[in-house]
Amino acid sequence: MLFLLTTKRCPMMNDTVLKQNPNLYVFLPIFYMVWSDAVLTPSEINTLRSLIDQQTWLKAEEKKFLYDQLNPSSPPSPDEFRHWLEEIKKVLNPASTDQKESLVDIGIRLAEFHSANTTNNGLSHARESLSRMEDTLGLISGEALYHFYPESRKTITQRQSTQQTFNVSALAQLLDGPHSKIIQKVKTLLSDPEFKYIETDNLSDHREKVLKWCRHLADQGYGAMAYPKEYGGSGDMGSYFAIMEALSYHDLSLVIKFGVQFGLFGMSIYFLGTEKHHKKYLKDIGTLDLPGCFAITETGHG
Repeated sequence: MLFLLTTKRCPMMNDTVLKQNPNLYVFLPIFYMVWSDAVLTPSEINTLRSLIDQQTWLKAEEKKFLYDQLNPSSPPSPDEFRHWLEEIKKVLNPASTDQKESLVDIGIRLAEFHSANTTNNGLSHARESLSRMEDTLGLISGEALYHFYPESRKTITQRQSTQQTFNVSALAQLLDGPHSKIIQKVKTLLSDPEFKYIETDNLSDHREKVLKWCRHLADQGYGAMAYPKEYGGSGDMGSYFAIMEALSYHDLSLVIKFGVQFGLFGMSIYFLGTEKHHKKYLKDIGTLDLPGCFAITETGHG
């Protein structure tokens, strides 16, 4: 259920938010779809936040509740994701998976399911803006239903596989090795419009663009990947270098900026600093709230 997220991302709130306004369930199918690839991109976040801002029927605390579900560095756990799907399936008809149905329509039915007020006047005014958001995100409702019923998608995939002579996924898995999941997440993020190249010969403009890219990566939790968990990281050095490798397919300037900020700068403080320095600096370095640089001198080299 959507309110299960509050135990992780919004500890000051509980399910009373949803009980007071079950119309919030209208967002659940859309949230499920944008999180289905385990990556919430900057463009998706901006679109969703803009959508939430436009909903005049939402109270300030309800908007805050929804914003808390859009933290890219804190995705829903597998258990939470399964609960979302269980909720959505309560209002779906398994026999109609071949029919295109709007995610907004599914969300409205879900809100009605949890509401004593079957008219849902608030949602009648929100339908148009919600539908525009679905179009903007590029969510195809017919395909979305296969995410709700993966067994149907499996049947279609089996039909298609008979026409293929080469298993692309198997080769990708072999090349990416044990870090294939994080590499795929990075590639998904890099395909977001926010990471589009800019045509410029202005060095300052390009530097600002690369810095913005780094901030997006930090928002996903990638900057702190190798730092200890107590300082906002995951303690995963292997994934950190896998991220670096994946970034090199996009832009080498980004690799250098990412490596200097989170590697040379951050790791110097981590390995050469004391606990006092770790507590004071590491978390802010990993989120890029504290930008830094790196310089080194060697005997006989100036």
